[in-house]
Amino acid sequence: MAKDLECPYCGAELNINHEEGFGYEEDILHEMQCSECEKYFVFLTSVIYCYSPSKADCLNDDNHDWKPTHTAPKEYTRMECSMCGERRLPTEEERKTYNI
Repeated sequence: MAKDLECPYCGAELNINHEEGFGYEEDILHEMQCSECEKYFVFLTSVIYCYSPSKADCLNDDNHDWKPTHTAPKEYTRMECSMCGERRLPTEEERKTYNI
């Protein structure tokens, strides 16, 4: 399992104890003690966003690809487009087809 950071003094790989939200707040210095060399140091937290684009042909003049959601009880089933994630109530025909 990957460690959160390395001690700037001895290079020990350390995990941050995130109890009560410690270490998550951005733009402030968090103080921590190394469990190996016992020296104190500070660290900053940065959040990195990763984006995963997917084609959504339905948003470009193509048809939605409606699929029933897997919901319990069945009467709460919605139709969801597999490309764009839009949801709607099923039509009467879809209710019959998917036994909703």
